[in-house]
Amino acid sequence: MTIRRRLELQYFVNKMSLNYEKTPVSWTNAELIFNKDDTINLKLWEDGVEPEQISETWKRLEEKAESFRTALRYRGDHTVRMLSFGFVAYYFDEKEFFLNNEQEIADAVDILRGRRGQYKEPFMAPIPLFCDIRRKPGEIIVSLPHTMPSLPPNLHWLADTLVAAEELNKYPDLVMKLAYLVLEEIENEPLNYFRYTRNFVSHRICNDNHVITFVEAELPSARVDGGVQFRRNEKDHIAFVARYAYPALQRAKELFNEKVRAEGGFGVD
Repeated sequence: MTIRRRLELQYFVNKMSLNYEKTPVSWTNAELIFNKDDTINLKLWEDGVEPEQISETWKRLEEKAESFRTALRYRGDHTVRMLSFGFVAYYFDEKEFFLNNEQEIADAVDILRGRRGQYKEPFMAPIPLFCDIRRKPGEIIVSLPHTMPSLPPNLHWLADTLVAAEELNKYPDLVMKLAYLVLEEIENEPLNYFRYTRNFVSHRICNDNHVITFVEAELPSARVDGGVQFRRNEKDHIAFVARYAYPALQRAKELFNEKVRAEGGFGVD
């Protein structure tokens, strides 16, 4: 069966930290392919694409791929990378074009609209550069949802911030700062004890009276001339900050998930 007016983009998926079920996953205009050599490809496409729409559709598919990668990272696959094949395939009735750049797109449009003849050399599929794209074995097998994980582009920076917070989970002061960035963005008035803890770890010496009262009640050793001071090399300081940092991160993720769903994203929880 002839594929008419389809634009198709493919990626290598590699450097995954999760081990997925080795069964092909089909979504709307997308497919995750698990190959016999244990490599993975992501294929994206749109149908009904006219030649003049190739560039804008290519960009839209790239944005969809980035949305998918960001969603996977947020779901726990922090190291996942996607490498583009470097070209798009365009199917127009019985013709096939493998396009690398804007000039080749313009040439294809001219040919298909009859403004010029076909090149002697056809638009052939380039050979993608070899790279190590094998998955590493893992103990936990993860399945993917029936709808393709995706995040609205305007929320990608929030997802990246939350991923960074999880990757820095050995440092509760950094977790607190990053989680609070998300809370400030989504929530009108984050809880006082989250704000006080963030201020405590964000200044060399914090002289805010509310913060001083809050910290001194549980951590008298933080008192210094001029206010309170966080010291990462002291276990009681770490324990105090951790008491609020990890609940702040959990709260930030809950609010983020709600925002993703409200804006039409999917696959974050």
